[in-house]
Amino acid sequence: MAQRAVVTGGGSGLGQAICRELTQRGMEVIVVGRRPEALHETRAMAPKQITTVSADLATESGREELVSAVGEDSLAALVHNAGVLTPIGPLAGVRLEDWRQAQAVNVEAPLFLTQALLNNLQDGGRVLHMSSGAAHHGYAGWGSYCTSKAALHMLYQVLRDELRDRGIAVGSMRPGVVDTPMQSLIREQPPERFPMVQRFMDLHATGQLESPSDVARFTAWLLVEVDADAFSAEEWSFTDPAHRERWGG
Repeated sequence: MAQRAVVTGGGSGLGQAICRELTQRGMEVIVVGRRPEALHETRAMAPKQITTVSADLATESGREELVSAVGEDSLAALVHNAGVLTPIGPLAGVRLEDWRQAQAVNVEAPLFLTQALLNNLQDGGRVLHMSSGAAHHGYAGWGSYCTSKAALHMLYQVLRDELRDRGIAVGSMRPGVVDTPMQSLIREQPPERFPMVQRFMDLHATGQLESPSDVARFTAWLLVEVDADAFSAEEWSFTDPAHRERWGG
């Protein structure tokens, strides 16, 4: 029987590319997202291996829908790729409802989805948090995103230690600045909401954005080929030369 993986936020960008790489390694993938049309595009890449679940993982009902789709099957991997950058702008003006929505998507969904799938992941399963440089550095205009990614990084550290004895390896990875729809959103921001916008416009204009397919190949290698202790020991970075050398891709 083929190994199974769950990839959240797999309707486009990096999530979609990760689904493609995992199926090319012979895995079955349950891909989750909020947009049915985008999920259908992902499924079309490997319709015999990909199952779609249209659900909002920021809600308890959405997580229950995914858990039902997984059933009692074992999972080799759970990839927490879904995330939102918004709200963008100074924290002095952030609205409570927007703040809570961002934390629900970026922090609560990964935690409580992992919690709900512990039995499926036991004895060899891996959980991967898709991190960001924003987890470790504050950027004006990205207060909500930076805070949520910092919280996600702490979840990785705590869950890594708590779940080791259950045979579940928890890892974290920074993909770098990847050419995804999120980058398009960043470049649309006025400087008064995101003062660093010109840097990202320059990266795009000079062809310095990372390719989703390259980052996805690195991610698949990390999930499948790296031993469990190394997978969990440190936060991996696609742009770190030492990590790239170990990958050999």
